[in-house]
Amino acid sequence: MKQVDFYLISNQVVDAKYKLASRLSNKLARMQLKVLIVTDNLDASKQLNKVMWSYSDTSFVAHDHVPSESLTPGKVHITETPSLSTDLVNDNYDVLINLASEIHSFNHHFDRIAEIVEPSEESKAAARERFKSYKSEGFELQTSPVEL
Repeated sequence: MKQVDFYLISNQVVDAKYKLASRLSNKLARMQLKVLIVTDNLDASKQLNKVMWSYSDTSFVAHDHVPSESLTPGKVHITETPSLSTDLVNDNYDVLINLASEIHSFNHHFDRIAEIVEPSEESKAAARERFKSYKSEGFELQTSPVEL
C-alpha cells in the first residue's frame, strides 16, 4: 500500500524543514533508495542545497539540483517544478520528499511520500488539507513528531 509519512516538527529551528529533509535524504540514500525532493520555488531549492552541504559534520548527502526537463535517475535530486512530467517521475524514484505547499499530480507514482510540517499554524493548516487529500486517495497515513 502507498504510504505518506507526515513529520511534524515540534520546535522552532532555523531551516527546520530543510534540515529534516537532509536527514531523511541521508537515511534513504544509505538504504540505496532514489529520492526526489520537490520545493515551491528556486529560492527554496537553493536554500535546501545550502543546508544539505552543511547540515552534518560527519556525513554528506550526494545530491543535485536539476530542472524538471533534465531529471534522471539518481540518489537525491532536488527540483522546484511542481508540475513535473509523469514520464520523468515514473519508475525513476523510490521516495518523494514534498517540501512544496501543494500535492503534485504525480504523487500516485510513489509508494512512499514524506511530508514535512513546520510548527507554524500556516504550515499545519496546509498539511491538514494535504492529509485530507491523501486520505481521500487511499494512501496509508502516518504521523510522527520530530524534534530537531
